[in-house]
Amino acid sequence: MVFRFDYSDTDYEHLLQLLAQKLDVPVQRQTLQFPESVADGHLRFFKLPNGLQACMVDCTFNQDWHVQRRKSTEEIFTLHFDEMTINGSLIITIGEDRIKEKSAAKSLAYITSSMFDWSYTATRGCVYKGLSVLFNKEWLVQYVNMHLAEELLTSYIQLKTESIKLEPLNARYRRWIKTMCQVDDDNPLQLLIIQNRIMLMIEMFFTNILAKMRNPDFRIPLSQEDIDRVMNIERLLTKNVFQPPPSIQQLARIAAVSESKLKKDFKTVYGLPIYEYFQKTRMHAAQDRLLTGKYSVKEVAMELGYSNLSNFTIAFKKEFGILPSQLLSGKRPNE
Repeated sequence: MVFRFDYSDTDYEHLLQLLAQKLDVPVQRQTLQFPESVADGHLRFFKLPNGLQACMVDCTFNQDWHVQRRKSTEEIFTLHFDEMTINGSLIITIGEDRIKEKSAAKSLAYITSSMFDWSYTATRGCVYKGLSVLFNKEWLVQYVNMHLAEELLTSYIQLKTESIKLEPLNARYRRWIKTMCQVDDDNPLQLLIIQNRIMLMIEMFFTNILAKMRNPDFRIPLSQEDIDRVMNIERLLTKNVFQPPPSIQQLARIAAVSESKLKKDFKTVYGLPIYEYFQKTRMHAAQDRLLTGKYSVKEVAMELGYSNLSNFTIAFKKEFGILPSQLLSGKRPNE
């Protein structure tokens, strides 16, 4: 049995209502709870103050799915941030391009245009957590201050090279998604928090893509198998940054490659050596803890395993340019 949903809307609020009618379920507080026969989880819609529309989904499929957006004449772009655990198979179709994955964990970001057909076909048991953001060229120019937005988007949509078009989700992307999923409905700052994280994700995505496109010789010199292997190691490495990381030897054994190849491939995909990447990730996790206002600098330092508070302070300032105590007093992230 396959759940099928075809649409051509470029308005998420209307899309939410169409899906609710298809599933015969109510929409409550802009949230649709999937019926158990179809999936465990929910879909949420956000209309943000800066003009963006976004949808967040967090679910496990209880039957096969086929979701397709039909192309339209009005050009609207969708920025996808997807985390998927594929138990079976997943096929993503963008225009004539087709990406097929089997029994894997995938975390990636990419853009689609409403002028091309797009679809997901996934088998029962797939776990899907994602954020989709609608925007147009004018919005990108206004809010991201990118004067080359039109040229950049046109060039991007025409790309066929997956190593440029698909951006691996690193620990920071996943941390922002997790924050958005966990913010309480009754939090008066909910929309502000979600808007802030979305803007950070958009900025990071376009900064990374633009850097790649400015280098005409850029290609990740790795096979898809190598890239998937490194992405799995990155997820393992950052699963709990409040614990000591596995050794390079352990990680290489898990990846079934030599230590030298793992170190080289990891830096190729994520731009940093393994332990430098881990350190950066844990400092951002520490920043998150401090910004909640529930933890002291000493408590966060101890949780990270620092026996010397000054060492933590030095590491934090190296990453963010301010002392952790200054962050607490201002309660403002500098990301």
